[in-house]
Amino acid sequence: MLKAIIFDFDGVIVDSLELWTEAFISACKGNGFSRIASKEAFLNLFDGNFYEEMLKAGIAEKEVPLMRKKLEHAYAENKDSIKLIDGMRETLDILAKENQIYIVSSNFSGIVQDILDSRGIEISGEILGADKGKSKVKKIESIKSRYFDHIFFYIGDTRGDMIEGKIAGVKTVAVTWGWHSREKLNEGKPDYLVNTPQELVKLINSL
Repeated sequence: MLKAIIFDFDGVIVDSLELWTEAFISACKGNGFSRIASKEAFLNLFDGNFYEEMLKAGIAEKEVPLMRKKLEHAYAENKDSIKLIDGMRETLDILAKENQIYIVSSNFSGIVQDILDSRGIEISGEILGADKGKSKVKKIESIKSRYFDHIFFYIGDTRGDMIEGKIAGVKTVAVTWGWHSREKLNEGKPDYLVNTPQELVKLINSL
């Protein structure tokens, strides 16, 4: 069976929680949203779709683009300090040999591409970031529409990833090294759960 493996980026491929959290708290304080300027509030935004959850948290729709711009700027300023998750370079190399690899993320496509390029990582498929749509469901569905003979996987680290992957009709794989706890991930009812990049390779190769 041919496979297309769709990865989330932050928390799955790179360790960027501290950077994202600091940028979010700064953006909230600078735009009058101090009541949600905390790590806990930030992580709660990934219980569902990141942009929909911002609206639910009380961030006005007209403020979302400004918040996004501030997050993008902070990330771009510090992208060289972002570290790959241990073992993910090898995991991507192995899986890319026989599978189509895509990235669907709430991050920004250009930044993701720059980070991968600077670390010598190539993927066969497209990077679909926030600039290419807010809904991960729609972005995953757009990838599915390109193939008629593949099984699809979405690899994520949040409850929201699992929910959006399921709505898009793909197999969901939760990784426990990312942003949400095992308990929170299980609320999203993933099809599979893995604890290390090495386990992810074994899982994909066994299916």
